[in-house]
Amino acid sequence: MESGRRRARLRRAWRRRRGPDDQSGFVLAFVAISLVVLLALAGFAVDYWHWSQEQTRLQKAADAAALAGAVFMPDNTGQIGYSTAQEISTKNGYTNGKNNVTVTPAAGQLPTQLEVTETEKVKNYFGALVGAGSTTITKRAVAEYEPSVSMGSPSNQFGNDPYSGAALGTTRYPELWANVFGPSSNKDKGDAYQANVCAAGTQTDNCSGTNSDYDPNGYFYGVDVQPGATGPLTFQIYDPEFANVGDNCGDDSTANGAPGTNLIGASELAPNFNPKFSVSDPSTIYSSSANSVYCNGDQFYNDGGNASTPPWTDYTIRAPSDTPANPENNPVVCSVDFPGYLGDLKTALQATTPQAGAPDLFVKYFRQWYTVCTVPNPIPGTYFIQVKTNTKANGTAAPDGGGANRFSMRVGLNGNFQTTQANVYGWGRQGIYANYPGANTTFYLARVLPGAPGRTLLVNFFDVGDASQPGTLTVQPPPDSNVGSSFSGCTYTAPPGNSTGPPWGSFSNTKSGCAISGVQTPLFNGQWVTYQVPIPANYTCDYTDATGCWTRVNFQFPNLTSVQDTTTWTAQIAGDPVRLVQ
Repeated sequence: MESGRRRARLRRAWRRRRGPDDQSGFVLAFVAISLVVLLALAGFAVDYWHWSQEQTRLQKAADAAALAGAVFMPDNTGQIGYSTAQEISTKNGYTNGKNNVTVTPAAGQLPTQLEVTETEKVKNYFGALVGAGSTTITKRAVAEYEPSVSMGSPSNQFGNDPYSGAALGTTRYPELWANVFGPSSNKDKGDAYQANVCAAGTQTDNCSGTNSDYDPNGYFYGVDVQPGATGPLTFQIYDPEFANVGDNCGDDSTANGAPGTNLIGASELAPNFNPKFSVSDPSTIYSSSANSVYCNGDQFYNDGGNASTPPWTDYTIRAPSDTPANPENNPVVCSVDFPGYLGDLKTALQATTPQAGAPDLFVKYFRQWYTVCTVPNPIPGTYFIQVKTNTKANGTAAPDGGGANRFSMRVGLNGNFQTTQANVYGWGRQGIYANYPGANTTFYLARVLPGAPGRTLLVNFFDVGDASQPGTLTVQPPPDSNVGSSFSGCTYTAPPGNSTGPPWGSFSNTKSGCAISGVQTPLFNGQWVTYQVPIPANYTCDYTDATGCWTRVNFQFPNLTSVQDTTTWTAQIAGDPVRLVQ
């Protein structure tokens, strides 16, 4: 009893001590609930931080993948561009199909764009406690590539094809030849990159003693092989060797110290004169007429003092690589040398053994299409024809000869030399020669793709206007574009400008329609000219057409009875060639 009364007194005392409004139970409950909320917020913050970190890494991976794959646009998307994008994403830790990651490359809105979408399902640390075990993150990048500008040809042929019978001014006979000089040639005669002599007493840009533009790598001509193309892929050169005939082939003189050509004697040979190679019509093929479509105009120079040394010409075929912006390191498929020839052509054509250092009989390649290389199973991508005169195929120095070698190039697939699945073009630069009397030359200059609106086409041309009368030069828009018949707002550096550059002096406005008038030697002799063509913001063209998106150069002369114009051209789209646009 006593113990019961004691417990009752203790309870009454405890109640009196707490008071009627004691809230300690509520506080405990509130604290407990608050701790749960705070822990949830902390957990969400940790998950959010994790999402943010992954988003940053995923965006960087998408950016890198898009930039890496875009350099193969627009022609090699699925074969090279897409796979390269996924490969680069893997190197950055995100492999398609693994660890809840998808990497999806796709063509962008423009043919020069590559879009990469990367998605990752990220595990949540605390979200799983409330039923949100993962969060899906998606990042996207679009990169644009403005490739080295294709120049000179939209077809599988660069330069004239005398055997085609095509009309002047067509893709088969565009009224121009490819050109390369030997090192012992004056630069002011037209080759800015392979001539290495600076003529005394002339004002030649970038030339003082030796040519500072001289490039031992020579010229590169791209060959795009389209997806789905099947081989063999055959590379042919028309008249690949240097053989002195004179700029216009119309005389049999010993100009510039060269021995007589006797081209007239060659034209008088009987049909099928050489038992090892058939030539059915020597009188036509070996004609010495300046009007002959076979006259490509190889001309000897002894500017460097090598009075009896013609240039050798090396053609190196390079396969596609994963660094398309630098063809110098592309794998070599084959390399063929052609020693130059000075002297009696009738004698050389009748020879039944090859000239020393030559790959074949002279009669088989003089004014003939000659196969320099065949690739049995070509891969899609860009092959290159490298043309130079300073080294042989084995890497040793070639004779330091002087002279201009004029030639044409073409590629065929399965024996078809009018294929549309491959094309040949000057890769950012080209050396060309025009010599057909009466021609009103309009030739393909540069391909401006739909990714160029709002940018500027920069054209540099060297030593134009070697004709008997001053002419007018105009860069014209692609016929399939929405620009109309002419560009507007063009500027150029009128010669004589600075001796170094570019730009080659201050810019001034062209005439209406972006025309430059008064183009003639001596004002333009040995001079670089920079020509700026603004591309309208709404510019578009039909990239799917092989001849689409091609700007053209029109060269008009009032009197074209005498034209021997060797020129060098470069083209580029101003700005970064590879960039993120989204």
